[in-house]
Formats: sequence, C-alpha cells, structure tokens
Amino acid sequence: MEKALWLSVFVLYTLYPVSTSKLKIVNNGYEGILIALDPGTLPQDRIRIVTYLQNLLQSSSSILTTSTKGRAYFRSATFLVPRSWGDIKNWLTDADNKTSFEDSGGTLNREDADVIVTTSRTNDHPYTLHQGGCGRRGLRIYLPSSSLMGSGPKLSGRDFIRLWSEFRYGTFPEGGFAEDEKYPTVYRMPDEATDRATECKTEPKRPQDDCDENATCEKECKEECQTECEIKCKERCKGKCKSEPIVSSLMDQNLPNEAILFCEGRLSLGPNHNPNSPSKHNLLCNEEGTWFTVLRSPDFKYGKNAAPKSFSDISLAFRFVKEVDAPKVIVAIDVSSQMKKKDMYTLVKNAFSHFVTTILPSGTELSLVTFGGDSNSSLVTSSLVLTDDTSRLSYLEGQPLPEEPLDEENSCLDCALEDIIKLVENENSSFTSAPHVIMLTTTQHLDPDKYDAILLALQQSEMRLMALVFQKDSPTRSTLNDLCSESGNRLIYVGRDPLKDMYRSFVQAVRGHHSVQMISQEYLITLDEENIEFKFILDKSVSKDLKVSLSGPQFSSSPLEYGNTRLIGPQGSVMFLRKREIVPSWDFHLPNPQTGTYTLKTRRKLGAKSPVMVSVYGTAPIREEPITTHVWVEILESTISPPPVQIFAEVRKGNNPIKNATVIAHVYHPRSEEISEIPLFDDGLGNVDITQDDGVYSHYFTNFTTTGFYNVHVMVSGGLNDYSTVLRGPSSTCCGSVFTSDAQSPSGQFLREAGPATFEVTTLSDQEDAYPPAKVTDLRITKRYDQVLAVQWTAVGDDFDTGVASTYELKVLRNRSLIRNRFSHPGLELSSVTIGTTPLAEYGMTLHHLLEIPSLERGMYYLGIRAVDEAGNAGEPSNAVAFWVEGKQPAMHCTNEQIMAERLTQAASHARLSFVVLFIALFIIL
Repeated sequence: MEKALWLSVFVLYTLYPVSTSKLKIVNNGYEGILIALDPGTLPQDRIRIVTYLQNLLQSSSSILTTSTKGRAYFRSATFLVPRSWGDIKNWLTDADNKTSFEDSGGTLNREDADVIVTTSRTNDHPYTLHQGGCGRRGLRIYLPSSSLMGSGPKLSGRDFIRLWSEFRYGTFPEGGFAEDEKYPTVYRMPDEATDRATECKTEPKRPQDDCDENATCEKECKEECQTECEIKCKERCKGKCKSEPIVSSLMDQNLPNEAILFCEGRLSLGPNHNPNSPSKHNLLCNEEGTWFTVLRSPDFKYGKNAAPKSFSDISLAFRFVKEVDAPKVIVAIDVSSQMKKKDMYTLVKNAFSHFVTTILPSGTELSLVTFGGDSNSSLVTSSLVLTDDTSRLSYLEGQPLPEEPLDEENSCLDCALEDIIKLVENENSSFTSAPHVIMLTTTQHLDPDKYDAILLALQQSEMRLMALVFQKDSPTRSTLNDLCSESGNRLIYVGRDPLKDMYRSFVQAVRGHHSVQMISQEYLITLDEENIEFKFILDKSVSKDLKVSLSGPQFSSSPLEYGNTRLIGPQGSVMFLRKREIVPSWDFHLPNPQTGTYTLKTRRKLGAKSPVMVSVYGTAPIREEPITTHVWVEILESTISPPPVQIFAEVRKGNNPIKNATVIAHVYHPRSEEISEIPLFDDGLGNVDITQDDGVYSHYFTNFTTTGFYNVHVMVSGGLNDYSTVLRGPSSTCCGSVFTSDAQSPSGQFLREAGPATFEVTTLSDQEDAYPPAKVTDLRITKRYDQVLAVQWTAVGDDFDTGVASTYELKVLRNRSLIRNRFSHPGLELSSVTIGTTPLAEYGMTLHHLLEIPSLERGMYYLGIRAVDEAGNAGEPSNAVAFWVEGKQPAMHCTNEQIMAERLTQAASHARLSFVVLFIALFIIL
C-alpha cells in the first residue's frame, strides 16, 4: 500500500533565490535584466557586441509577446560594463533618451547576472545553465561572443527566447541531441519502419494518409473509444485531411527560426504536442506541452500578468553601469544585552575585525551601524575607504564598536532596517551606488505593520541584504527569514559554530568583487603539548595573494606556542607569522606565493583546551580565471511535510564548469551536535541533477531531526583522487543529457570551501519514513527475444537518491497516458511484475530485468516502472517505453459501454513477485 502521495513537482520555494539579480516582471514587462559584458572583448568589437545585443533584445521582445500570447515583453535591461572598457560614453556615443549611464554598479557583479557574455572560440554555443527540474528557473544564460559577431551563425531572437524560456519558465529543449542515448535526434515507433525526428511540430497530411482505409484513424480511435466512436473518428479524420501549414515548436533547437510558438494541445494555434518524442522536455516534464509549463511558472500562474487588450508602450530602455572594483559595505550590528549570552558579542567583534583585516577587498568603502536598546535608534559611523593594512588596522584601533553591549534587552529590527533604507535611498544620501548590507542580530521578528513597506523598499532597491541571525533556545518561525526570501536577499543562521559561520558569511557577502576565495578552514586538534600539522594546496587560480589566519573563541589566551608556529612552503621555505592583538589572531600574509602544498606547523601549550581555527584564503591574479564554488538550497513544494530539500553546489573556473570534482556537503542540525555528510553528484540522471558535467553538483536531503535552522557547508577538491577537468564550450548545441566540450583540460589540484546556506524546517513528519524513491528517468528496452524483453534502467534510492529501493514495479499498459496518470490504479495493467532488490542496487547503478511478454492482441503497448521503499512509499512512474505485439487482429467495437481494460488471466492481472535479475555495471546478453 502506498503510504505517501508524491505529486509531480513544478513549484519552487527557496530560502535562497536561485539567482540574486533583481530581475522581475511588473505589469507584463520584464525589468532589470542584468547582462554582464565580457572583460576580454577587444576594443574594436565592443560597440558591435553591444549594438547586436540591443537589437537582439528588441526583436526578442516582440517574439516573447507572441509566444506568451500577449503576457510578457522586455521593458528594461542593464548592461554591466567591465572597468577595463573605460568610460562608457566615450565608445557608446549614439545613445537615445531611453539609454542611461552610471559610473558605479554598486552591488552588481557578473556572478549575479542573468545573461553573461563570454570570450569564445568559433565553435562555442550559447546555452542556459538549468540546474532544476521542470518548471524551475535556471541559473543564467551564457552567450559566447562568436554567436553575436563574426562570420558564423548568429543568435536570433527566436533562439534567445528559447534560452529565456528555459531560464525563466523551466522548459527544456524539444529537439534531440547528436550521439545522445537519452535524448536522441531520431527515434522509431515499434510499428513503423522509418525513423522520426525528435521534435514537436504539426505537419500537413494528405487525404490518403488517414482517410483512404481509415486504418490510422481506427487505431487512434480504439485508444480513445467512447460512446460515439464512429462520429469522433470521422471528425478527427476530416480535420486531419485539411491542408495545414507546418508549425514548429519554439523549444525545438533544431528547427527553423520561424518557429515562435510553444507546443501545446490538439485544438491550438501552436504545434500539437507529441508525447512519443523522446525529448528532454517530455521526459522531465511528464510528457506535457511546453506551453503548459510556461503557464505554470510563477510569472503567469493563477492568472498573473494576464494579456491586456493592448500595450501603451513596449519600448525597451537600456542602462549602462560600470562594474566597481570594490564594493560599498554597511555592517549593522545588534548591541542589545541579548548579545551578552554565550559570548556572542565577543565573537562578533572577532569576526568583524577578521572581516576588516583579511576579507574585505582593497578599496572597500565601509560604514558601521549599531542598533539596539530602549531608544530604538541606530548609530551610524562615518564611512571610510580601506586601501591597505595600515588603514584597516587604523580603523580597528579607533574602536568603532562599543567595548560591551548595552544593558537594555530591546532590539528593534524593523527600526534598524528602516534607518538603513533611509540612509541608502534618501535624496541626500552619500551613497552614490547601492551597498552590501550585512546585519548581525539576535532578533528574527519584524513589526507586522511595517513588514510590507520594508519588503517593498528592499524589492525596489539594488541594495543586497545578508542577515546573520544568532541561535535562540526556543525558536519560532522567523519573519526575517520570510522577508529575505520574498525580497531576494539572504538569511544565514549563526549556529553552534558561530565563528566559522560568520567568517564564511562575510566571504559570501562580498562574493564577486575580486574577493578572496576560501581555500580551506579547519579546527586544529586540542591535545596538550601536541605537535600539529595542517596541510593545504594553493592553486594557480588564486595565487596573487595568500592569507592564513589562526584564531578562535578564546584565542586571546594564546593557546599555541608562538615560537613553534610556522608555515612551510612547497619548496621548503619557512615563513613566520605576525600577531594581530586587535582581532585577535596570528596571521601569515604572502604576496605572489608559490603554488603547491603548504604545511602549517604549530604546538599547543600545556592545558590550553580552547579551539583554534585556521582559515586559508587566496586571491586571483588579474588575468587568471579563479576556481570558485558556492552552495545554495532549494525547498520543493510537495504534499510531504517537511518538504524535501535539494542541496546544490556550483564548481567553475571562470565561466567554465569543472567535472569530476569531489564535492561533500555537511549539514549542521539545529541545537544538536549532529552533522550529516552527503556527497553531491553531477550525474545528469534527471532526478535532482539534470545535466551531467555542467558543473552543478546536487543531492536531496531528508534527514530532518528537529525544527529550526539547518546550515549547509561544502568542501570541494579536485585533482587529488579524481580526474577533475575544466570544460570549455559547449562545443555543440546544449544541453542534452551531458554538457559536451571538445576543449578539456585538467583542473590541477585545488581545494575550496563554501557556505553556509541556511534553510528552515517548521514541521516534522509523524511518519518514520515519509519520503519516496526518486523517479526512474531512463527505462528502455535493450533487446527483444521473441516473447521476452530485456529492459534496463538506473537505480534510484530509498529516499529519492539515498539508499536502496526495496522493489520496482514494472507494468504493461495499453495507453502511455495510463503510465503518467493511473499507474497505481488496480486492474488497468495487462501485466505486472514486482522486482525485488539486493543491497548492491544502490542509487546510480545500472539494473536489468528480463520480462516475459504475455499473450496480447496485436497492437502497441507501453512499459512503465516505479520504485517502492520498505514503508510502501512509491516514487513517480518512469518514462513510458513503447513496444509492438504481433498478436491476433482485434475487432473494433463502438458501443455505449464504458471502455474497460483488457484482462488476460487472473494470474496475469495480479502483481507477480519475481526473483531479481540484476547485473550490476555490466550486462552481457548471450
């Protein structure tokens, strides 16, 4: 019996926004599309690329309006101009009154862009990095410069809307991909002798195709037979015999540029959807038409942005903003008496000092805001530009933070947010561009009467807010969490390891502004008088500057022996540290360091038990693409409570994905010492991970132990015990089941760490096992032996992609729609087999089974499979696989009776338990 109902998942709620750009749709118009131009573009090519992009967006806008049936168009776009391009107005002189210019982009950076222009070879292809499932938004669109200029094929407006649809609405390509076993360019129906193209289009039919002997019509009619079968047959036949134009799908990347409509249903303006086609969209979207996926997107769901009778103005405005070298940052710190608990204030001062001395990019303009106390007012210190070590230390020596927190407990969070918004958005504000705001607070709740106004102000501002919330003993649902989620900002929970959480959060807050990369962070062992060694690898991509910092919650007590602490370089050179009493920390700073393996050696003092944390940072050379990683979580909407969480980590070198890296996520549980260690995969199996080798690694998390905030950290390594590779490209139309590239190079050895990403659990399930296995996405018939089918699929887990499913249910049904919609309904199957498993059938393993075909009438039949766990939770049914049976010719009966499924025998109608026929990794058919 099924104990949990799992619905097809199309709606997404995220604590972290997938993209942190400010793109939004208002009254049918998309505003704030952020396009990052390429620093490597030659001066003579810059105006050509910008002009082409402007024209492309203009032409795409009208196509978008047509394809969405009047629901959307492009209203405004922002070009993020690299500083290396110089003064914008000097090279873009032909600008109209719809074009504006700004000297500073504030918080805007390439990593948050919706569209990124890349330096490319002639065979690079544009693509959408789409990490989520059907109906879920992608990360960004990549446009190689070769698709915008040069002698080769150019990106058309139709092509851009196809990329946009995948990015914004969560559709997938409807055409096939060369040499792709999962999404082939052609397929053949079992009852046909010729191949069909994997596509969705309406083709004209001649009368003799369907009407001469009515064979095709009768075959279709039998599947849909109702009371007036003959009449329906004639009507359908008559419609097919009309002269019709060819109508292709917009989402078919292999069809002509004239195709600007989404694939939908029978009686529509667009192409008729073909569920038989083995396209990526069909498989991942349960064989629905792309138009229905578009309608279900958050932009149009529940009638949002319905098509108006007419648009008063659909002109497109362009804004050019120069990228900044260093950000403007406001740090707002709660100084109420609540900060006295658990030495929180001491740790905050440590983390803030570390941020100033080690993490902030050179040239950062820093402002400090303190809030809390009965006055409900905020104290703002004057901003200061920090350029070098001297200015950083001078700033901290001025004691910008109070020595101790206040005695008053009150902390008005909404008052502080209002003051910051006023400080930034006021007409007389000294901020010429939007700042990053980092808020550290013990309060998680806002005044309900002020919530909407603050939310609207944050949504309209380019200011970026990162709220760091400290652990409370009796947590309740956080309205600050809701505010961050709804406004496209971030909340991070400062848990049981506050110093590590704050250090890492500060790195994230200024991510993208030539900032430091966290190479490694670890606590040293705490045994008395023990010699300690800590090794790490410095790679070329972050070899401009190396910083190693030793600190901890009670580091001012000097738990290590200063004279025995040294850093040994790759060639044996010894470096000695410097003390920073004001942080407090001991630091190594090496400009232009050697690459390779470093060893930190130190020794603990007798009786010194306080924990010591070592943090290692590197900075990228000017012309070097850094290896970066970041982590985020997405919470799926489902009927299960709490809903499953998907963990994602992206690993790239510049714009290029890195495959075969080792990525491990650590999930810290609230108010507990428990840490879940989870490997993340880039396998492209279509469950949580959509495309193999695209640099996005992922995994489900369902091990919820209590309510509250969970933190996720990731550790990434490459070139150690794996074959991590940087992929340039893509070198063909992207993306099928795999990101393809004909220019690959070893990544070399590297280490990175990222996080935390935070998600909140508000309820727990009362079931011991509430989560079903994942959906099988690659069921296929590998060979046929007369009345026996050899079938193959990839194993899924017990809980989505974790563990081993208990059994697999393999069924034969008469109609493919029954697999999608009525797989679990008893009595409809013509054959049913239950396949048991062994512990070897883990997620990702290839499984095989030999299925005996029962005695059936002549016709087309369909296989489907689903996994079931020990608790009876059943996963979604798989893709449908057709096969043909040469049985006796059935008679066609049109009656007033309801159509009934054909039954074989009593034995065949019941599920039959068979022994497992599983051959792991390699299956040889003799």
